Amino acid sequence: MPACPTMNRELQVQCVMLDSMNRASLFLTVFCGGAAACVIAQGADNDGPNASITRRASGVYRYETIKDHRPRGEERWQFLAHPDGTRTLLMWTDLAARNAQFSVLLRVAETFRPLEAFVSYWNAGVFKGSAHFRVDGGKLIADSVGPYGVRNETIDVPDRFSIGTHPVAGDGWHSWVANPATAGVQTGSLYALEASADLKKPVLGSLTPLQIEFLGAETIGVPAGKFATLHIRLASSNELWVTPRDRLVIKSVLATRDLQYLLAESTGELR
Repeated sequence: MPACPTMNRELQVQCVMLDSMNRASLFLTVFCGGAAACVIAQGADNDGPNASITRRASGVYRYETIKDHRPRGEERWQFLAHPDGTRTLLMWTDLAARNAQFSVLLRVAETFRPLEAFVSYWNAGVFKGSAHFRVDGGKLIADSVGPYGVRNETIDVPDRFSIGTHPVAGDGWHSWVANPATAGVQTGSLYALEASADLKKPVLGSLTPLQIEFLGAETIGVPAGKFATLHIRLASSNELWVTPRDRLVIKSVLATRDLQYLLAESTGELR
């Protein structure tokens, strides 16, 4: 197949992706007689539980104001636990109040240390950009593309840090950097992603300190039901109630901004 011609970086990336897809298609055609033949050659379909998923849960958050309960949007998410102890969150945010739509995948280790993330952001009715982030030991490798072009960077990250992708479902995973048995405010590191409507700013992140305080165990009620939770305060102003084991957000409150996010529906195991 011909190599990609000389062109700007963004078009080169697209060309390489298309070339890879064409090569994969050629492999399936020549060596497998098509994709279906490859699947059949692997053996019979599994008719039991999916071996790649040990536990799962899903839910919907209601975005609203605190004082008058005015709807602002919603967020849908799915949580997956895997046999190696890693966890994945798939999050889809429809923030109609800001004409914003975020699609996010976040995968973490058994300890909750980030492994990788993919984000695609729309804001103020226009495409902001998308990016993939991969953690390799003490390095975070980022590849971003959008109206600003293609941006790549590699930065040093501490052992204990989290990635702020903006959907509510992922906020509970910031708490892993602190010890629930330690009283008072603790400080962790947050790699916060740029998601504003400023199209000149690429979808990349920057490390910033994040204050975390554990306020104890509480059973709370939300539209989806009653849940045993850990009460956590982030950045002095964001109150979170999360499940103890998987740190799934049940309720989030930003009182200074008159905002709250409530679990309205849920299925599966919320631990």
